[in-house]
Amino acid sequence: MQKTHDQLNKATDSAPKEIDAKPNHIAGCFIFLTILCTVLFLAGFTWWSYHDYKSAIIQISQKEKTPTPIAQGNAEKFAALDRKIGAFSRRVIDKKPATISLSKEELNLAIANYDKLNTLKGALYVTDISDKFINTQIAFEVRAGFEGTRYLNGTMKLRPVIAKGSIFPIAEEIKPATGSAMPEKMTKSFPTFLFTTYRNDESIANVFQHLSSVKLENGKMIIGSDPEKVDPEAIPDDVTMETSRGLLFFGLLVFIFATTLAFMLWYRKHKKNS
Repeated sequence: MQKTHDQLNKATDSAPKEIDAKPNHIAGCFIFLTILCTVLFLAGFTWWSYHDYKSAIIQISQKEKTPTPIAQGNAEKFAALDRKIGAFSRRVIDKKPATISLSKEELNLAIANYDKLNTLKGALYVTDISDKFINTQIAFEVRAGFEGTRYLNGTMKLRPVIAKGSIFPIAEEIKPATGSAMPEKMTKSFPTFLFTTYRNDESIANVFQHLSSVKLENGKMIIGSDPEKVDPEAIPDDVTMETSRGLLFFGLLVFIFATTLAFMLWYRKHKKNS
C-alpha cells in the first residue's frame, strides 16, 4: 500500500506542471508603441516626400508648354523609312543578324508619324546626334502634386544603352528652361518614366526586346540585333532600376503587419487571462 502511494507521488511529481503564463503588459505596450511610431514615421515621410517633390517640380517646370518642332517629311520619305524599319524588324523576328542606322531626320520623322510614338510628338525633338549623345529639345508634362499639369521645357542629352534586350536611354543632362538645376535623382529616373510604355508594349516586344547593341556614330544611331548576343536579363552598371524605394515601402508594410499581428495575439491572451 505504501509502495503504491510512493509510486503515485513520484508519478505526480514527474508529470509536467502547467505554467500559469500571464501576458506581459510591458511587452504589449512596447508592441503598440512600435506600431504607432512606424505609422507616424510613414505619415511624416510621405508628407515630406510629397512637398519635396512638389517643390522640385515647380522649380524646373512652367505653366505653359513650349511645343517642340514636328518633322514635316513628305509621304515618300516616310514610306522609305517605314520600309527600312520593316526590313530590320522582319530579320529580328526571323532571328537573323540585323542592323539599322537612323539619322536625326529619320528619328524625328518616326516621332511625327508613328502612332506608337505619339506621346513624344511635340514633346521631344532630336536636334543633333554626336558620337556621345543624342541631343534633344523637350516639352514634357509633369505634375506638381495636386497643383495640376505643368511642363518641363528645355533640353536633354540622352545616351542610349541596351538593357534587358531593349534600348534604354540614360539622361546625362537635363536643362530646364527655367534656369533651375535639375535634381540628379530626377535626371536618372526621368527616362525610365518616359520609356516604360514601350518596354512593356507586347505588340512590339518581338523586336524591341531582342536588341543586342546600340552606338552613336557619324551623326546616326546604329542599332544591332544578334540572336547569339541578345541577353534579356543583362542590365548595364550605370542603369539604375527604381526598385529600392518600393522594396523599402514593402518592408515597412510587412513590419507593420507583423507587429500588429503580435499585438493582437497579446491582446487576445490578455483578455483570456483577465
